[in-house]
Amino acid sequence: MDHHNLFLSRGTYNLLRLDHLVILVVLTVMLFAHWCEVNWFNFTAAFLWPDIVGTLPGMYWYYARTTGDRRSIPAVFHVLYNIGHSFTIVAVITGLWYFAAGGWEWAMLALPIHLFGDRSLFGNIYKPLGRSFEPAPHPAFVRFYEEYERGGRW
Repeated sequence: MDHHNLFLSRGTYNLLRLDHLVILVVLTVMLFAHWCEVNWFNFTAAFLWPDIVGTLPGMYWYYARTTGDRRSIPAVFHVLYNIGHSFTIVAVITGLWYFAAGGWEWAMLALPIHLFGDRSLFGNIYKPLGRSFEPAPHPAFVRFYEEYERGGRW
């Protein structure tokens, strides 16, 4: 992937997921190394925040308010998901949390652990506008990708 070719091959996508998995493991080991120092209420609230803000509203609309193969939901739900699952927003929230709490606490690892888990374990990155809220292959991309892979690219 580069700025001219905005797609990932299966190989580069798996490498990206592996990178995120390594960081997830490191952060999780750090968290459990300080098990007794973690405020588990704060950790749980922070861990759930991206999904409460970004996933649950869109999934409610997608599953409860729409039907059929091409379920269309308002773009705001894609935007909310991307806000809730953005490392930039997570950094800002963690910085505000740091200043409000008067310093570091191990529960602050909840947000990056959530995002690295989504990216490594589930392969979720951002939700582009105009695409299905739940992952589904786009026919044009399927055609392109089949042609690309026939060329023996990794």
